Amino acid sequence: MVHEFQVPTPLPVESGNSHGTAEAVEAAAHPDASVVRELIARVEELLRQTRGLPAGAATGLAGTIRFGSVLLEPATQTVLRGGQPVRVTGTEFRLLLALMRRRGAIASRMELLREVWGVGAAVSRRAVDTHIARLRRKLEEDPANPRHILTALAWGYRFRP
Repeated sequence: MVHEFQVPTPLPVESGNSHGTAEAVEAAAHPDASVVRELIARVEELLRQTRGLPAGAATGLAGTIRFGSVLLEPATQTVLRGGQPVRVTGTEFRLLLALMRRRGAIASRMELLREVWGVGAAVSRRAVDTHIARLRRKLEEDPANPRHILTALAWGYRFRP
């Protein structure tokens, strides 16, 4: 069986256009601009995840980071607590870095979902809570009374060094 689809093609834009690709398509009144923006966002996310960037470039943090008894090395995705290696998943590591990047500012669950799991991921907001709880158990001295990975009630989470 052969299926035929009509795929909208972005309209050509002038080469001197100062707008980004998604904005240029929208400015040209393309009927499916939101679909194109979503596709561009997904491709950019995949490229960011798969590119071999220099140490610290993908994380926005360079060098060794210390808080409490925890030592974090973004370049090698190494975490030590009290000098002992702590096994964290890739998702937990990205979540911790996402919080640290904000330097104390509150991150909503939705912001963290987009940044850590990616645009369009089929993940519940509660996944953030679950991973935060795991990070606290692994990194905080007293997970029930955290000093570094803090809850902002009804908002999300923030990191305090």
